[in-house]
Amino acid sequence: MRQKRILLVEDNEELRHLYKEAFHHNNFEIFEASDGLLAIDVALLHIPDIILLDLMLPKQGGLGALKIFRTLPETKHIPIIILTALPNPDYKEQAKGRVQGYFLKTEITPKELVAKVRELID
Repeated sequence: MRQKRILLVEDNEELRHLYKEAFHHNNFEIFEASDGLLAIDVALLHIPDIILLDLMLPKQGGLGALKIFRTLPETKHIPIIILTALPNPDYKEQAKGRVQGYFLKTEITPKELVAKVRELID
């Protein structure tokens, strides 16, 4: 059985490394993107089992990438978890019904995130 694939979309290199290590230690295959445009390309190339998506991204913001993911036949059914540093109710409302999780980065540990991903894709 192949490893479950995660697309980690995060522009902060330290956070990306932290999440990547947590998922590697739990036997996931990780693909990374540091901006929204690259995220779309990587998702189409590797077809992940789940996408972890930051909202504040260069080139294409997370909400814009989310809209694109939900319109593409290859990605429209992939579970997406939003991870954001901004407690913006408008963003949360825009993501409602399109994502399977919406978390402030300060309110979820990497261990809890791994558990949430397992719950959604195992």
